[in-house]
Amino acid sequence: MEIWRFTTAILLTFSVASLAVAHEPGLSITYLKRSKIADKSEGLKEPSGLALSHGGKSLWTISDDAKIIYKLGIDGVRNRSDYFKIDSKGLEGIALDSDGDHLYAVQESKNAIIKINVTSETESETHRLSEMQGFSLVEDDFEADQNNKGLEGITLMPSGDLLVIKEGGPGLLVEVSADLAEIRSVVRLDRDRGFFDDDTEPEAIDFSGICYDNKRNLLWIVSDKAKRVYLFDRAINQVTQSFALGYGQRGEYQEIKKAEGITIDPDTDRLYIVSDEEARLYIYQVR
Repeated sequence: MEIWRFTTAILLTFSVASLAVAHEPGLSITYLKRSKIADKSEGLKEPSGLALSHGGKSLWTISDDAKIIYKLGIDGVRNRSDYFKIDSKGLEGIALDSDGDHLYAVQESKNAIIKINVTSETESETHRLSEMQGFSLVEDDFEADQNNKGLEGITLMPSGDLLVIKEGGPGLLVEVSADLAEIRSVVRLDRDRGFFDDDTEPEAIDFSGICYDNKRNLLWIVSDKAKRVYLFDRAINQVTQSFALGYGQRGEYQEIKKAEGITIDPDTDRLYIVSDEEARLYIYQVR
């Protein structure tokens, strides 16, 4: 009886987390497994971004305290030789382009987007938001005293344009042109857009990861403070559903600590989330 009650509680946690408007009725996420991905000998201590490789056989990740790009197996297991060094440190999010030739990462301290050539394993371009046309749209929100609430996540759209996410103070979704020359639009991520959590003060909700779901034409956006993932529809600029990031362990409900990176495999409907604090990869099934 106690096991039945616990299982019911977990299911309810995921089902009642949906907000009032549902893009896909009945959409839910189910925890499958987790794996430890830390490798202190090679600097992988605080993973802070995820990107699915072409073919869905591996995951790219970064550690914000190391100048290294890492590649993980789809289950989190890593070949120790599968990494390369770069020049920049403090990277927070990562995305792969449609050809698989370039990775894009964001650097919070400079509020910059860095383009990385996968073949040559070198940084090819760096573009600060402040140098882009249209920066006036976000200039007031990127004041010097908010550097610790700068860019945290990045994803690519089918058009080639990029979406970057500002962590907080306030949280912003910023669209950047494919050539990294222009800020095209900005959306404030707040309660009016559906970003809320019953256990977290609105001003405390932050944003730590983002990925585009080309199967549903939606964005998955992670908040590590709210311990929640939000589905966001850019067509209406509203959250359509949200889910608590938890799992069952030894008969107890646990929450992911400091979820910072997210990506989805549209072919398998598996959602991958990485924890900065735990250095673990979590896998969920989207149903």
